[in-house]
Amino acid sequence: METTMLKPQTLESYIDVPVAPSKPQIRERRRPMFTGNEDHDISLADAAKLTRNYRERAGKNAIKGGFFGQAALQQLLDQEGVVGVRYYYGQENDDRPVLVLVGVDATGRDLVEGFLLERSIPCPPFCGFFNELNS
Repeated sequence: METTMLKPQTLESYIDVPVAPSKPQIRERRRPMFTGNEDHDISLADAAKLTRNYRERAGKNAIKGGFFGQAALQQLLDQEGVVGVRYYYGQENDDRPVLVLVGVDATGRDLVEGFLLERSIPCPPFCGFFNELNS
C-alpha cells in the first residue's frame, strides 16, 4: 500500500490569495425591481382557507376585513411613479386592526410623501353577503 506524503505549505503558495480589506467595502444595495405586473392570483379555495384560518384564531367578534372605495384606490395608484401598493398592519387606540396603504415605486420605495389610505369601512358591520371569504 502506497502512502502519499503531503508537502508543507510555504509562504509563497499564499501570495495570490486575496486579503480581506481592513474596512468593509460599501456596496450599493440592489433593490428588487417592481413592474406592477407581478402575479398575485390565488384560487377561491386557497383564499377561503386563509380567511377561515384567520377568523378561527381571531375570534367571533373580530374585524374580518374592510372596504376601500374605487376613487381612493385609483387616487393612490394614479400618483406619479406608483407601480403598486404596499400595506402595513396598524391598530387603532381601541385595538381595532387596520391596514395602511401606500404607493410603491419601481425600486420598492414607499411613497410616503404622497397619498395614503386607511379609513376603510370595517367588516363587520359592513360585510358583503355571506360567501367563502367571510362566513
